[in-house]
Parts: sequence; C-alpha cells; structure tokens
Amino acid sequence: MSSIHYFQRYSQRENVATNNTLLLLSRLYQHSPNNFKGFLNELLEDTALESGILFNQQVGGSGSTPDGNISQISFKVVIETKLHQNFSVPQLIEHLNSFGKEEYKILLSLSPKLPSDQLQKQIETEVQKFNNANNTSVKYIPTTFQSIIEKLRKILEDYEYDIIPIVDDFEEYCIEEKLISDDEYRMWVLGSGWTLDENFKYNLYYRNIDSGYSDHSYIGMYNQKSIIGIGKLTNIIEADLLTIGGLQIKNHKNIVSKEQEQNIIGVIAAAKINNGWDISKGHNFFCVDKFYKTDFRKETKYPLPGTKYFNLKEVLNLKTLPSTEEIAELLKKVTW
Repeated sequence: MSSIHYFQRYSQRENVATNNTLLLLSRLYQHSPNNFKGFLNELLEDTALESGILFNQQVGGSGSTPDGNISQISFKVVIETKLHQNFSVPQLIEHLNSFGKEEYKILLSLSPKLPSDQLQKQIETEVQKFNNANNTSVKYIPTTFQSIIEKLRKILEDYEYDIIPIVDDFEEYCIEEKLISDDEYRMWVLGSGWTLDENFKYNLYYRNIDSGYSDHSYIGMYNQKSIIGIGKLTNIIEADLLTIGGLQIKNHKNIVSKEQEQNIIGVIAAAKINNGWDISKGHNFFCVDKFYKTDFRKETKYPLPGTKYFNLKEVLNLKTLPSTEEIAELLKKVTW
C-alpha cells in the first residue's frame, strides 16, 4: 500500500517545488513560531532576525513613554525557484520591486545546486546597485533544497515527532524530483551482523527488492554501534538464480561484470549455507569496488534506527572526497 504524502508529487514544475517548500515552512510555523524563527536565522546566517509578536515595557515614543507596547517586526522573503542553476539576473533584479517598507528584505534563490560563484557575484553586484539607488537594504541569499532540509533538522529536536515526518517526506519528495543532488557524496548505512563476513568477501550487500532506498554512492556497514566497513557503489543488480545455473539479470544500474555475477552467485550459496536464507530470488545486490574496514563510531546511546544516510563531505569537512580507502581512514577519527 502506498504511503500518504504531505507534498504534491508527479510534477517537476517550478511552481510545485516552490509551493511545497512554502507548505513545509508553513507547517513549521504552525508547529512552533520559535522554531520558525530559528530556521530563518539559520538561513540568514549572520543576521539576527526577530519574528513573531514582541512585548515591551516602557519604550519611549516620539512624545511620551507608554507603559507598554506589543509590536511585530516586519520582514519579507521573495523567492525565485529554478530546477537548474541558471538564474536570470534581470528577472531577479525585477523581483526587487516586490519589496516595500519591511525592516528585513531577503531575496532568496532556491535551486538543487548553488549558482556558480561568478553568477552569485553578478547578482550581488546588481542587488547592491539597487540598494544604493533606492536607499534599501535587500540581502541576496542563494540556497538549495538540501540546505533547507539540513537547517530544519539542525533546529529540530528528536522528540518533535509531529514535524519530523513532514520534513522526512519533503526530503523524499526532493529526492524523487531530483531537487537534492548530493548522492555522489551520500553513504547509505545498513545493519550488518551475521552477513558481515559475506559482505567483505563478496564486496556487496543484499536486500529484498521491496525495501526502498534513495540515491547514494557509498555503502556503510553498521555493527555494534560503529560503521565498520565502507565501499563505493559500482552497481545495483536485481538478479534471480536460475535452476540450470547462472543468473537472470532483471535490472541493473551499470553493465554487469563477470566478477559481479560470480560474487552474487557466491553470496546466494553462502547465505543458504551459513544462515539458511534463500536470497536466490527477489533481491537487489549492491555491489561495491571493495569494502574497506573503518571505525566510524556512534556516540549516542540509541541504536541505528533502521538505515541512515550521511553526506561524507559534511562529516569529514572536505570540499572533495578522496579515495574510498582514505575515507575509511578519515572516518576512524570522527564520531556521530
């Protein structure tokens, strides 16, 4: 049975992406105005923005000092969404006329990837020209769908069960619509106990075809509160073992090599002998170049909640990723 979704699917139109983002933020505000303020300040980075109702006592006016007042600071965020990086500078500058007398004015460009440095500088230059000519203080902020999700998760606590599934579904929507494009840095972590020796020997991880997954480029194997193996994904193969020998390849991401075929045949036999499991049909085989031993330890007391994804660039604080073997060594120096 299909899950009920909070966000509209089946279209890649920019207005749908914008609408879903606004709906997400609207739900966040309904959940907690304070969390909404925290998100805005994460988004604005170096600007401390007050949002919501302010209560003040004895603030002097132009002619007298009242005992108290209730006020609200005004702000406006104008959003332009693209499903690519090529924003139109004239279009963005035209949007600057959408602002009025707000105290905070934010021009936000939203896309799967940030605009190039050159384009960002061009936009910032034009915004500054507009500010100088109109005595305004519009701030230009480029962001991505991935960044919005990360900033939301940063301000939410684990116990906020009513809003976290909404953020999860928005992330799923973004992945489905290719609005998140960090899969080349993503490590998918899965529990590995009895199959650990088989995973290392055959350089693959197997999983029932009914078990979903998101795009990723690395597989991490979790055991005893640590990710102890990592491999770079080379293929995802759905294959059935034929009674006459050999494999029936049903689906594959890349061309299937002879070595991958032999590894799948080998692990099917090993799973039957070692664990009594029949994985000869209805399974995906996630093949890696090689599983390298590591020790990326989990510090919190809770166990792995099923599976988990990590952005390795963020975990290791790197601009580009080195070889898988080097990543395995670097992960030994950090925790999660």
